[in-house]
Amino acid sequence: MTDNPDIDQIIEANSLFYEALGERDLELMKTVFVPDERAGCTHPGWIMLRGYDAIIQSWENVFDPEDKLQINLHNVTVDLRGDSAWVTCLQELTYIKRDPMMMNVSVSTNIFEKTDSGWLMLIHHASPVPFTTEGEESGESSNLQ
Repeated sequence: MTDNPDIDQIIEANSLFYEALGERDLELMKTVFVPDERAGCTHPGWIMLRGYDAIIQSWENVFDPEDKLQINLHNVTVDLRGDSAWVTCLQELTYIKRDPMMMNVSVSTNIFEKTDSGWLMLIHHASPVPFTTEGEESGESSNLQ
């Protein structure tokens, strides 16, 4: 908990998004996004989807109720300006019911808007972070910007 109730509510709204993602809960995901055409979502490696209906359809297409995720967030920051806020983080997703188990790491920016219904996600953007595994030989150091 912080000294700012808006920051606490933004953190809760961000947590709801990751709960819906991890549990593959489409009904909960429907409550996270601003329900209009301004909403946007970029899944890692995808183009930006615009509009609430397209976003919800994308989650319906990728959610498998049998495929649960373990989610760890790192380097979480929250910035607030009036009725807009953004959360940035490193999201580590481990697909625990897959064989073989899979993991991916993405940098995520989640933009929220204060509405009559509380803080809702306006934009979710996740970009994959390339990483090498032990034993790979590249010969060059990575210079990510």
